[in-house]
Amino acid sequence: KLQTMTELMLYINDLPVGCLLSNGLSESISFIKTCKSTQNMGQKQLGQLHSYSINFEAVYAVSESIIGWDELKDLGRSRTMMDWSMVNLDTNEGDAGEGFLESLEISGTSEDFIKFTGVITGYGEIVDAEIIYYVWLQNVGAYVDNGNDEYVFVN
Repeated sequence: KLQTMTELMLYINDLPVGCLLSNGLSESISFIKTCKSTQNMGQKQLGQLHSYSINFEAVYAVSESIIGWDELKDLGRSRTMMDWSMVNLDTNEGDAGEGFLESLEISGTSEDFIKFTGVITGYGEIVDAEIIYYVWLQNVGAYVDNGNDEYVFVN
């Protein structure tokens, strides 16, 4: 089954990035060149450092249930390390880690939504994401959804 970007959600400090338009994870490995070669003189290299970054684009929105421009701006300016996870909403699986906001940009045009983009530079290793539970309150009680089952706790 092909996965669409709406099924791949980005969370920062356990909150979804609000009105997310796109996101991606880019990984790279640096190599050490060696003196060794194959019989046909192909150079052998050794893998060394692993680095990664997460890029995203979203529409400006304000709500306590999401993380948006204002909260990300504060995290970036204070140089605060943040937890991130990128989770497939269909399978509830994904990657997670820590990182710092490397860049954040906001832009808008007349008669269009204000959009912002950002890049998180990874700190440490990428690990499997924990199961994400969605919790929301309504008049009759609290709802909890783990992607497979939905539970209702009545007041």
